[in-house]
Amino acid sequence: MALNYATSTIVSDAFRQMELDPISAFGEETEKASAAAEQYPEAINQCLELTDWSFASKFVQLSAATTLPVDENLPYTYVRPGDLLRLIEVQPLSAQFRLDQDALRTDQPAPLTIRYMMKITDESKLPALFKRAVALRLAANLALRWTSSTRAKYLADEAEMSIKLAMRADRDSASAQRYDGRAHVGMWADEATL
Repeated sequence: MALNYATSTIVSDAFRQMELDPISAFGEETEKASAAAEQYPEAINQCLELTDWSFASKFVQLSAATTLPVDENLPYTYVRPGDLLRLIEVQPLSAQFRLDQDALRTDQPAPLTIRYMMKITDESKLPALFKRAVALRLAANLALRWTSSTRAKYLADEAEMSIKLAMRADRDSASAQRYDGRAHVGMWADEATL
């Protein structure tokens, strides 16, 4: 789904954060509209790549790819999902794997189960705190063109604090677990105070 930058709450918020008027109409042929269209996907992907977000997590089973070259060290090859932004987990957790540009190569036969952060193009599916973080990241990416270096630095700092707030809000969306296959252990500080 193509994003309508004129109705995007994230894009509007980004321009407000830069103390500029937002884009007024879809298809507007202005420098601001072109810059927003170029930088919006970058800003959202920069934020999505930072952690394991519950709202962007996708769990799929992949079928073997028969038309891709095979690496003899990792003989099972799978097509890399088109919406994959960051690979989080390959099952079983003991699997050896390598993510290449065109494929995921492993030592595990099909079907292969993976979990990853997916690219998101529908901002209505995003939590409010994450939207604000993306807006600030977008504003920071665009700020040097239309604001001062001081304002750009301020926006970059605000984006960093905002993404941390969004991470804290999303962190309780799953039970604590380890990805190395070992048993979960408590925090050393908690153990020391018992």
